[in-house]
Amino acid sequence: MGHLFKFVMFALSTVFFPRGALGNTACLGRGLIAQDVWTLAREVDKATQVTHVPKQYHETMTDTFLQVLQGNSVEDAIDDCALGLATLAIHSLSGVELRLGLDYARQYYLLFESLAMQYGDLRQENGFNWALETHQSEGYPMLLGLRPQSCFGMDLKVFVYETELASRVLSCSQGMFATEVFVHRWLMHSACRTEDPEEADFFFVPVYAACVMTKEGKLAGEMDAFYMNLVTKELKHFADRGPDHIFLWSSETYDFPSWHQYIHQSIFLSVEARPIECSDFDFFSEETASNFGAHCWHCPWCFTMGKDAVIPGYVEKWSVKKMAAVEKPSREREYTACFHGADSDHLAIYKYANASVRNDLQTLRNLPRVSIGYRFDRVVDYFERLGTCHFCFAPKGLGYWSNRLYEVLFAGCIPVILSDEIGLPFEDFLDWTSFSIKWPMDEATPDLVQHLQNLVTNHPDEVERMHANILENRCWFDYNSELEECSPYRGILRALAKRKAGRLRTHGRWWGHQRGGK
Repeated sequence: MGHLFKFVMFALSTVFFPRGALGNTACLGRGLIAQDVWTLAREVDKATQVTHVPKQYHETMTDTFLQVLQGNSVEDAIDDCALGLATLAIHSLSGVELRLGLDYARQYYLLFESLAMQYGDLRQENGFNWALETHQSEGYPMLLGLRPQSCFGMDLKVFVYETELASRVLSCSQGMFATEVFVHRWLMHSACRTEDPEEADFFFVPVYAACVMTKEGKLAGEMDAFYMNLVTKELKHFADRGPDHIFLWSSETYDFPSWHQYIHQSIFLSVEARPIECSDFDFFSEETASNFGAHCWHCPWCFTMGKDAVIPGYVEKWSVKKMAAVEKPSREREYTACFHGADSDHLAIYKYANASVRNDLQTLRNLPRVSIGYRFDRVVDYFERLGTCHFCFAPKGLGYWSNRLYEVLFAGCIPVILSDEIGLPFEDFLDWTSFSIKWPMDEATPDLVQHLQNLVTNHPDEVERMHANILENRCWFDYNSELEECSPYRGILRALAKRKAGRLRTHGRWWGHQRGGK
């Protein structure tokens, strides 16, 4: 509790902390804090504005921030470099969560917020522009339970379990698989949540499977054993209400290899409508790419329309803001069509995942008015290019789903979907034909580019309408959307409401009976 006590005292002292002679922006080093600390904070802050920062720098920031707290140096830090301390704090939160727990991370976020509020007007003093953000920090208030969420007036109640593999909230909140975190935390803090299983319409089972498999190296067998134990021993209401339980899959696989034996009647929220099944999931890697075709396949029956629902992948708010800053109006866009990404020459597994369309696209790179090639070194350069393109190719990757589809929408670029069996979210109320094109994968040829060029040249009003429809509808894919009437959470609840209205309710396996004979 020592850190928490220190935070409370320091947070209270900073509310009206007097500004130093140099406006708390000198950042020269003072007391036990060397100037190198603020140099580190500036360099990481600067790099964050253009690209992803390597993990080791965040670890160093966490070490430094906790040393400042433990050394009773907060007052000196605020007086010398208030926004440097705020930067240390915001970049340290995922590390603090792992070392000390989520409650500490929540308290230190409030410290950051207090510093940013009081000294934010000084962010451009002394020749440096503090960003005061990370790629994930826009989502922290909701993830930390600091922003209660509504239920959009819907008559739904969701019971949310606690599970062992849903604890790394902040450190798992990055990248395209972060849907597993954001949907969980949104339900946790929404008015839809109930702690009374008797009044629950649904039961949400949070597991950060994609995160722990990538960050902790858990193998398929370990995940299988975890889920089997979870379903048979820990989910207290599964035996009676299994079909009302919700499992979320944030990648192209269901990370519970034996799912069909245990949870086939439950509801799946999935980014992929044709998930990849493997006879040995541990072949599922770049290093063993040649085994993929022999051991893995897309399953056409694993996703059940009417029971399950497709959800969007996650795009970080940092990326959304960067793309919005550089996207051009429709009539000012320079390129007809764009694609910058990997093919099987860069990722061997694409050769065995029926993703040859990516190689086909690379053959179009020399056509006029296209921007096609491999990845940009700096992600902000990629975003800027997307903002100058009318159409952006969204080809099949490892799965039929592709997070690129959602990413290009935030650049205002009309997606050309080249993934034949892709499942699209919210098709029951979103008219995807009004803001995208879906083209056969085996016809990624110069004729496709010519067709797109014809639209730009001879039907500019139609292209402009599609662009306008993107701007109107992309909030449905923004997990940081604050619009009550338009967010993926509302879309998910609409899907659940339809399932509630259309299902036959049962009384469970027993009634008029109390367990244990009491």
